[in-house]
Amino acid sequence: MLRYTAVAPLYPWAGKPSAYDMIVLRIGQDGKLMSQALPDDDECADRPERREALRREGLEGIGALGAAPDDGVAKELTRLLVRLSRDRSVRSRRTVYLALMRDESLDAISPALQALHKLPGLNAGHLYEEALWMARHGVHRNVVKFGIALLSQYGNDRHRELTFTLGKHEEFTLYAASALMGMEQPSKALCELARCVDGWGRVYLVERLDPETQEIRDWLLREGFRNRIGDGLLAYTCALKGDLEEALQADTIDPSLFEGAGGILAALIAGGPAEDIDDYEQAMPVIGEYLRHAARMREEVARLAPILEIQRFLEQDERVWEKRYLDGWTPEARQSYLAQCRSIAGTGSWHGSAANERTMHT
Repeated sequence: MLRYTAVAPLYPWAGKPSAYDMIVLRIGQDGKLMSQALPDDDECADRPERREALRREGLEGIGALGAAPDDGVAKELTRLLVRLSRDRSVRSRRTVYLALMRDESLDAISPALQALHKLPGLNAGHLYEEALWMARHGVHRNVVKFGIALLSQYGNDRHRELTFTLGKHEEFTLYAASALMGMEQPSKALCELARCVDGWGRVYLVERLDPETQEIRDWLLREGFRNRIGDGLLAYTCALKGDLEEALQADTIDPSLFEGAGGILAALIAGGPAEDIDDYEQAMPVIGEYLRHAARMREEVARLAPILEIQRFLEQDERVWEKRYLDGWTPEARQSYLAQCRSIAGTGSWHGSAANERTMHT
């Protein structure tokens, strides 16, 4: 059952700006947040580990947050929400608000949402209005999250701007994404939101993004893989969803695609917690196409690091390459690419930068 503090505040949302208002005030001219501050930061300051765990576990989707849900908590929340939908009084709202402030309320989101559809007496229209109120006026992050989760059960565009704006804060990104997916042109909305975040929120969005348009595929290859957690988390996903192999088969490419392709290849070679270069079946032809463009574009693009990363990859121990030969690589391609890397890195306008970057790695 939900447990309440001995002395609960009369109206926990009174006297503070809502999370939505704080986010709106901190959106810069580029559409991104300039600060991740929230109005309940002081109350959450003593449990940063819990908040980080929630963000990471949230990548699996709503309902995977935190520990295994307590059936009693879910049933209690469901009962309170049904009552609120029938009696939209301040007293009922306060009771629900206090319940949702508890950490365990997040663990119960998925079972509570499933149970709501089965209970008699629910006024869905009233509950929608209360969900809007939670998302728009909630001061405490758990309340806002639950409000957005409730809105995701209603497939209309009335709450598009509200959920999109809240989604710019990575505390709410995955919840906002679930709501946006039920609206018109969900892929476009998710891609637009992914452009506004650069941490776990971007990881979550890109992994679930349907690359249905060329505009989305172009963005994935040029910018979508970049994030502050580590480019390797999304490099493989963006290479596949953006169809990097096909993009590089063009006779000529623009500098931004060249830079993006180099970043993806460098991240795949560096490896990490996600798939790496040895998981990427198109690695051999893609590296070949990238080097073809590099030989032509050395006068246009100054960044040499990806070439040096590819060279180091090709120069790895023979025992490593024995397995790669079994997986589709050929000795001829490897030696040809290695010669191209050495030629590109040692001649032309990149000659000076090659020496500088080699120094950085020694």
